Amino acid sequence: MANSLSTMRPNKVLGVAALALTLYVTYMRKKVRQLSERDSKTSASGGKQKSARVGVNKHFIAQMKRLLPVCVPGVFSKEAGLIAALTAVLIARTSLDGSVVKSIVSRDYKTFIAKAVVEFGLMMWPLSIVNNSLKLIISLLALSFRTRLTRYAHDRYLGGITFYKASNLDTRCPNPDQLLVQDIDKWADSLSTLYSDIAKPIVDIFLFGYKLGQAIGKDAPAFMVSYFIFSGVVLRSLSPPFGKYTAMEQKLEGDFRFTHSRVLAHAEEIAFYRGGDREKTLVNATFDKIVNHVNTVIRLRFTNGVIDSVFVKYLATMLAYYLLARPVFDSSRATSYMGGAGADPTQIMEDYSRNSSYLVNLSQAVGRIILAGRDLTRFAGYTSRVSELFDVLDDIHSGKYESTMVTGNEAERAQTGKVSADDLKGQVETRDGIIEFKNVPIVTPNGDVLVKELSFKIDQGMNCMITGPNGCGKSSLFRILGNLWPLFGGHVAKPAPESLFYVPQKPYLALGTLRDQVIYPHTREQALARGYTDDKIMELLDVVRLAYLVEREGGFDAVQDWASALSGGEKQRVAMSRLFYHKPQLDECTSAVSVDVEGIMYQHARKENITLFTVSHRTTLTKYHQYVLKFDGEGGYEFKRLHNEDDSSAFAFSHGKSSKAAKLGDLEATPAADEAVAEAPAAEN
Repeated sequence: MANSLSTMRPNKVLGVAALALTLYVTYMRKKVRQLSERDSKTSASGGKQKSARVGVNKHFIAQMKRLLPVCVPGVFSKEAGLIAALTAVLIARTSLDGSVVKSIVSRDYKTFIAKAVVEFGLMMWPLSIVNNSLKLIISLLALSFRTRLTRYAHDRYLGGITFYKASNLDTRCPNPDQLLVQDIDKWADSLSTLYSDIAKPIVDIFLFGYKLGQAIGKDAPAFMVSYFIFSGVVLRSLSPPFGKYTAMEQKLEGDFRFTHSRVLAHAEEIAFYRGGDREKTLVNATFDKIVNHVNTVIRLRFTNGVIDSVFVKYLATMLAYYLLARPVFDSSRATSYMGGAGADPTQIMEDYSRNSSYLVNLSQAVGRIILAGRDLTRFAGYTSRVSELFDVLDDIHSGKYESTMVTGNEAERAQTGKVSADDLKGQVETRDGIIEFKNVPIVTPNGDVLVKELSFKIDQGMNCMITGPNGCGKSSLFRILGNLWPLFGGHVAKPAPESLFYVPQKPYLALGTLRDQVIYPHTREQALARGYTDDKIMELLDVVRLAYLVEREGGFDAVQDWASALSGGEKQRVAMSRLFYHKPQLDECTSAVSVDVEGIMYQHARKENITLFTVSHRTTLTKYHQYVLKFDGEGGYEFKRLHNEDDSSAFAFSHGKSSKAAKLGDLEATPAADEAVAEAPAAEN
């Protein structure tokens, strides 16, 4: 009966364990399925295509091959030196290990004092320095990695107008600020920590494996390592894709950050509409997505951690007990370090304490490597996010982008459209003193065709006014002229970028001094090289009636939040002084100029031989322009000379579209309608 019970209890234990494992696997699969469905819905709502699986795979290796050379540019770099120093500290930390077990077991008081007091007292300072040096080097390495990668990202992101195209033309990275500020930081921190978490166990495996092989047989370390390899395979097959969930969490964090940045950017409008409650609802809804996602991942990590502990910790301990006891109970496996002939209990205790320390350290080292797989999976999630940013920037540099296109199919209103350099069939020619469009389609990034073919010509001295209803293509024309939007066809001739200057409807005020507001984007050194001293800059401010700002704000070196310190009219006039500083051949203006400064601006512009290309509906500006480009809002336009009696005709157009805009794919299928285009005569002196 006793034998029967003794055999049933282990069977019951195994049965319960098998049942628990089955329930765990079922629970994990259900949660993984739920998260996958949620991620699919999120990706579908964002118009994104299915991406490669996030994890430690060939895509991760390819991404690391690209990122690591950026962080460690060479063997003689600062980062390589820090890695070498970190490796040396890890080895030293492993070697500096005093032991007093033998003196305690043998009751050797003198040896105990020598080892535990004198030797430990002498080694505590080196040990303390080594341990804290490890933390110092890891922190320096993380900072160095972040510095390298951030500066590389800034070179790519802020080079030319890539930052505009990344956020306005391509929809794959909706929150690049999150990637640049937070994800790169987490990636660098994870990489530096991951190296120490993997390098230290590897050193321990070789050191303690060698010691353990001498003590209890060469096959003992092989047993332990083989078991951990087996358990690692099992755990990997059961573990959810935490790398994917990490990437998803960072995306949700970016969305949450974006909702707050929108409130800051539009605080005044929201306040006027009393929209605080509505914005709170939107912000809380975005935050709730993070909470739900993180709650699910936390539960998955808990259940996954239970199985990890069973395999890596407790089953490994059972195997360790068996390997340690083998030489004691089996004389054929005895060695001089464990279970030797004639060994008394004191010697066995000493050998057991020493060898168990070796085995525990070996087991912990292999276990840390296996558990580091979870950190590596999380790191793969950060790597995927950072690599996606650089992939998008590379595509933009090569003339490719992916954007959510609005289609005419009501059943499927949004789809991801890809645009490559082969689709951009337009030609751009750099020519001084002229702006000429020949058969250029005005197409928005989401595929709407505002004008099928636009043709006109403006020579230097021909001030031209652009009018038309909202959404007809006025601002789109400027974006194509400034290379912000792609050119899908036709021919554009224009001056070099430095000879064109854009005065936006909402003037941009840079971070910096009062002087910087006038000379932006130049530096003070560049302004001095052009002959613009503070006295000459003062003359520009005097032209736009802003000379009093220098005294009021405390001089040209005063630093303020200029968006708050200046009034709306002052901001407009600062933008005008910036225009006169750059002295472009052609200026692209909007209706942001107030009536009290428009005369000053246009008269001074004529004096400086600046040709104006102005978007405005203000009738008072017609006297400063000789030509008008009028859009009708239906895809048609008219380009003609202005006469006194035509002042009102420049603004005679409807204020809405009677039909939907054509799509990009319709350009080649449908011939362009005949347009009434008049070539402007040469400018009169």
